[in-house]
Amino acid sequence: MLTTSEEERAVQLAQKATKSSKAGELAVAARYLREASTIAPEHPLIKEAWVALKEEEDKSELLSICKAWVKSKDEDDGEKALRVMKSHGLKQKEAEQAMGILFDFKGEDDILDQVTGELLQNAGAQMWLANAVREQPTRIYYEMFERGDDSIDGLLKVLLNRAVWPDEEAFKTGHRDCFMLSLAMMMEEALEHAERAMKGIAQLLAHYAEHLKGIIDADSFDVILASLDIRLPNSLRSQATLASIKLFELAPDTAGELISKFVTYRAQKGDANDLVIAFSAAAAIFPVALTAAAALFLTDGFVSTLVPRVESKKSHKLEQATLELISAACVDKNCREAINKHCREWLEDLVAESQDKKRANLAALVLVKLGEEQPSTEGPQIVTPGKVDQSDLIASFKSMVIGGDTSSKQDSVEGLAYASLQPKVREDLSKSPKFLKRLIQTMSDASTPKNIIFGGLTIFVNMTTYQPMQSEEEKRMAQLKAYANVQKPSAPDDLLKDSSVSVRCKRLLDANVVPLLVHVSKNGTPSILTQSSQILLSLSKDAKSRGPMAQQGAVKLLVQIWDHINTTNDASTTGTTPFSPTALPTTAQALSRLLTSINPSHVFNAAVSSTSAIRPLVSQLSKPESTSTSTSTSTSSWWQLHAFEALLALTNLASLDRSTQDAILRQSFDTVVDDLLLSHNTLVRRAATELLCNLMASPVCIGNFADASPRAKHRLHVLLAMTDVEDGATRSAAGGALAMLLSVDVAVLEFLQQGKSVEWLLGLCQDEDEGIRYRGVVCLRSVVGVDEGVEKCKAKGAVETLKVVLKESRSQEVLGVGVETLKILLGQE
Repeated sequence: MLTTSEEERAVQLAQKATKSSKAGELAVAARYLREASTIAPEHPLIKEAWVALKEEEDKSELLSICKAWVKSKDEDDGEKALRVMKSHGLKQKEAEQAMGILFDFKGEDDILDQVTGELLQNAGAQMWLANAVREQPTRIYYEMFERGDDSIDGLLKVLLNRAVWPDEEAFKTGHRDCFMLSLAMMMEEALEHAERAMKGIAQLLAHYAEHLKGIIDADSFDVILASLDIRLPNSLRSQATLASIKLFELAPDTAGELISKFVTYRAQKGDANDLVIAFSAAAAIFPVALTAAAALFLTDGFVSTLVPRVESKKSHKLEQATLELISAACVDKNCREAINKHCREWLEDLVAESQDKKRANLAALVLVKLGEEQPSTEGPQIVTPGKVDQSDLIASFKSMVIGGDTSSKQDSVEGLAYASLQPKVREDLSKSPKFLKRLIQTMSDASTPKNIIFGGLTIFVNMTTYQPMQSEEEKRMAQLKAYANVQKPSAPDDLLKDSSVSVRCKRLLDANVVPLLVHVSKNGTPSILTQSSQILLSLSKDAKSRGPMAQQGAVKLLVQIWDHINTTNDASTTGTTPFSPTALPTTAQALSRLLTSINPSHVFNAAVSSTSAIRPLVSQLSKPESTSTSTSTSTSSWWQLHAFEALLALTNLASLDRSTQDAILRQSFDTVVDDLLLSHNTLVRRAATELLCNLMASPVCIGNFADASPRAKHRLHVLLAMTDVEDGATRSAAGGALAMLLSVDVAVLEFLQQGKSVEWLLGLCQDEDEGIRYRGVVCLRSVVGVDEGVEKCKAKGAVETLKVVLKESRSQEVLGVGVETLKILLGQE
């Protein structure tokens, strides 16, 4: 028998359910009715509400299919639900309700995983899941884990989307709960699909590590490091590597101590399994934490006993882990010396005798990194020839790439990347069209791993890199340093000279490297994008290469790379980004070079706007803050070169149309006129004046000189001063800019208020260069077009000057405009 209060409560819930049902909130309505049914299952209002809810649900085809699927567990029903979602789209409420229905479907199911992943593209489903995680984090996590990869990806999308969480505290709690659950999952024995849990750990560390304070301890770190084992799937190891990188970024000292303890403990246990785990972790950590890893590697007795210990275990996997460890350790000079001393003979034996191609290639890779064996500096200088010659190793790696041996391609490309640091090797590789063609084909394949692409790009960077520009002062300092070390200054290797590098760049361009760079940069990592910019900068040094590069998409690619780097830098809240400080200026300089030599109308169109290139170019015009107080001549030369090339590129762009000119004016006018027009560098000053000449076609630019403001008067004064500098090209550009400015009467009136304006103009008219002289008489013609101008020009001797000019000039253009101007001055018109 119901009490009055129980009946009232049941009725209230039924009324709320009806209201929610009419509002389309079917999942909420069902929750109210389930609670009401536990109180009064036979109450007529509750039965009516259930009927009404079912009618509303039946209106949605997707919800009907989902309900049938939960009961039938039939794959066809799941396929039907997936088709409906993709063909009809999803409303927010519908997605939310579908999520609620499908959580009655238990177990792992491929179609259920796909449907869940598709649903979680919708904000409604995401909000449902966020609320479910708040209420039942353990149940939701385990069920999503069991469903599959798409479901875990969807859960991570929800965890990283602040918009679907009600407040910051709930957002943070969701991260902490799921991080702990992921760690707990990783600690389970014989866990299937461990990469799903590690993905959660890595992604939360990468994006919201500040929410996880107090959770990460030695046990957590051990779980991550143990997942770097070379015997585990790459999908798991890659996520563990990402997590390790983030942990070292967050607390390098603590992480260094923990990795030392982890490796030392397992190495001391001494069995093959623990050694594989220890060496795998140490190898993965070397690129992340070089100092800590090198210190561990160089611990007394470790390297000297390494080979005997490994050989005694007779484990192929341990040999592979050891090879990967010493290969990673070669990044450190002291580690290389220790490996060369204690491990070289073993490595040569593996190359010469091993039946396992993978291990033989790894050993060969290490030998290439070590270079030629160096004699000891102690005792008699006796050099014993090694069992393996470096040139043979390099030739072998090269043939592997040409032959298309996919199993050994990663090691061979990495080996050649190291070997190509030698001028002779990079020259040899560039001379082989077969090698270049095959490597580019391999890198173009969509299935090629990122590390092979990185290695290939490293080879191309080494092939194309020019020697850095040195000032005379730096050259003298290098000589003094050599003398101080009692060394004769060595002549640069001929293969490093600009002429040799240019030839290699041409070979690479002919091998179609630019389309490759466009392809690999579409979803490229920061290192791939940075290397692509470096290669394009080197290729663009030869003006003859710039046209073909632009035709193959280099301009669009550089704009996209610059925008991506700039956006990444701007989005950083810590001041650190995955891009080096030189990545942005390198990309902008490569773009500048291309745009100095090509017709911009052939590159820019509706798909690629000319204005998209302006920001990268303008970024080159201002001296970097880090070098603003530097006294280095090379730093100054470096910046001035960048500014000069950017000004030339902007001048070229300014020839396009009015909208491009106005965009350049908005972003660069003050810098160009107030700073660069007064530069002490003749080339920079000339380029700035030439840009101003092209921009003067815009009324916006003219207004900046003729609006009667103090700044406009000062700018006009500076422009007039440019008509009297030594450099003829600068005088010519200044005269052209002035001629366009004075074609507007209001600008003439402002001009006449300048103290020695007419004298400067008459100086232009008397220039030795006929082209400059023509600009002068054109300007004078505009000035005498107003009454005030006639009087002032007469007073300054314009009549006599013009007569001399007409007498000496042989240019028909000068004579035509000069005679017309003289007539006005003499009152004959």
